[in-house]
Amino acid sequence: MDFERYYLDLFDMLNACCKKIASGKYDKADSERLFELSKKGRYPSILAELAESFGMMLVKVEAREFEREHIIEELEAAKAKLEDYSQKLEQEIQECCPEESRKT
Repeated sequence: MDFERYYLDLFDMLNACCKKIASGKYDKADSERLFELSKKGRYPSILAELAESFGMMLVKVEAREFEREHIIEELEAAKAKLEDYSQKLEQEIQECCPEESRKT
């Protein structure tokens, strides 16, 4: 077996996978490949450690994105409630004090 070619092919695979992830254009197969490469004992330790580090970064980035999406949803819901409340207040002001609503 040509160990040099084997190592180079594995590092090329890791590199290609990391480039796709870094560009944001990756799919489930790419992340599965990354976690496959992180298996110690199956792959050279330096490669497995690098793959594991990149995998942990991927997990943390995805967790932040999920959290950010959740926060955006909460903010959009709060904004909708505030807009609804604002409209109700304006309507009550017009009903209560029609002369005040004409001044604005």
